[in-house]
Amino acid sequence: MKKLKGYKIYVLILSLFGAVGCSDLLDQEPVTITHPNVFWTSQANAEQAVAGAYGLLKNALTHQANFLFWGEWTGMTFMDSRFWITNYIEGSGNFVLAYRDESRNWKNFYRAANWAYTTEQYVQNMSDDLFDSKEEKDRILGEAAFVRGLTYFYIARIWGDAPIVEESIESSSQLVDDQGYIVSIPRNDELEVLDFALEATNKAIDLLEYSSPGAEGWAITANKASAEALKAHITLWYASRDNDNAAMIQEAVSATTSVINNSGASLIDYVAEGEDGFNRMCLGESETGLFEINFDAGMSESFRIASNAGNHAGATLNYPYAYSNVNTGNTPRFNPDFYGNEMMANDPDRVDDIRKELFFNEYEDSNDFFLMKYSHSSQDQAAPDNPYAQFSESNILIFRLADMYLLRAEAYARSGNTGAAIQDLDMIRSKAGVPNYTGASDRESLMKAIFDERAIEFVGEAQSGFDRIRMDYFEGISWATQSRLDKEGYFWPVHPSIISVNPEIVQTEFWRGKL
Repeated sequence: MKKLKGYKIYVLILSLFGAVGCSDLLDQEPVTITHPNVFWTSQANAEQAVAGAYGLLKNALTHQANFLFWGEWTGMTFMDSRFWITNYIEGSGNFVLAYRDESRNWKNFYRAANWAYTTEQYVQNMSDDLFDSKEEKDRILGEAAFVRGLTYFYIARIWGDAPIVEESIESSSQLVDDQGYIVSIPRNDELEVLDFALEATNKAIDLLEYSSPGAEGWAITANKASAEALKAHITLWYASRDNDNAAMIQEAVSATTSVINNSGASLIDYVAEGEDGFNRMCLGESETGLFEINFDAGMSESFRIASNAGNHAGATLNYPYAYSNVNTGNTPRFNPDFYGNEMMANDPDRVDDIRKELFFNEYEDSNDFFLMKYSHSSQDQAAPDNPYAQFSESNILIFRLADMYLLRAEAYARSGNTGAAIQDLDMIRSKAGVPNYTGASDRESLMKAIFDERAIEFVGEAQSGFDRIRMDYFEGISWATQSRLDKEGYFWPVHPSIISVNPEIVQTEFWRGKL
């Protein structure tokens, strides 16, 4: 049973504290905090506070299905969405999406990071006697630090250079200096943002303990393995952005190895377990999860599935699966012109890849193509006779064990350990009925093979767009010209409203004059 109640709780927290976390130094909206000494007086309240951080992170990722726009549609691997807003990305590479201002605005991430940091600061100063144990206090601090690290990592992957806010914003006086001028913060270098995210993540690793599948909160709240998975991503991204930084590559190997050996998680064997294993993975809290965004109608954390792109289920299903009157004009489809055609349909190794059957409704059928990862639903009990009254029950998988094997394979490939890279690659292929890799072992060939495996394994999980940046692999994207890549045009533009109130913010080079 899914037990995290944060999506409801964070509303309570924000009401109690006025507008705490709803703004930051970047958009200059005044905020206030009310009676902090009344709230930070018990473990229960601290638990509510960290649940609020999870809730704000959830909102940042799921609002208007933005996580798919940032990390999935930009990858252009398998799913041609056929949704007119997504066509801005898939057709011309324009990340300035109609009716999607939030896709260029980092505000929601800074809200989550600010609330997580606020939680860290106040909980740290609470007496240990207010908690059931010192370990419980450390857990809450570790979870808050994890959220802070994860939010800054998303910021770095989406926008590159970004401001670092190293204080808890609790009062409008923090936004104005002694002379009455608005305080402005410039963008920090991308590597500095990653360092800041890594500092928070290392703090989380130090404070958290390992959990195990079946334990309360497994995968939907952070444990040590969740934080190590985040560290693996941050360090490998850092390495890729810093000329294959050898120290960071080794950190990535160490972090992934620790997760594989110590997390208690296990891989789903798609061949042996079929639909049952796939369903467990997607519903969440399964044996393979490391960190997920939770959806559970029973805990009032879900949403009604609708035929639009307002949420990720609508963006990938168009209509809830099992409906016969599918709007095929907007339903995502397999596009033979997309990169995935070469990698799946034309690769003899993939003939028996069971993920075609499990991950998609009708692979290669453009009239009945669904991504199945967000198809899990439950009937709205308030409308038992309405077949359209369906709540989403599929979790959003942020980190899972297969990710760690393929990240480690990439790290090994970067460091020249080809044998180890292929071994990890083959581990994931074997679970899907794909024969061992027999291609060339040079770095370029191996990186392509790893990218291909990640593209199918994590389709719909918003990884491929980020994978392309990290792996510097833009094959199959017509608008990814060298001149655009040289100006970091793979990053999203900063919303002009942010620049208008904070003149220290400079637009990413490629997007100057284009907004």
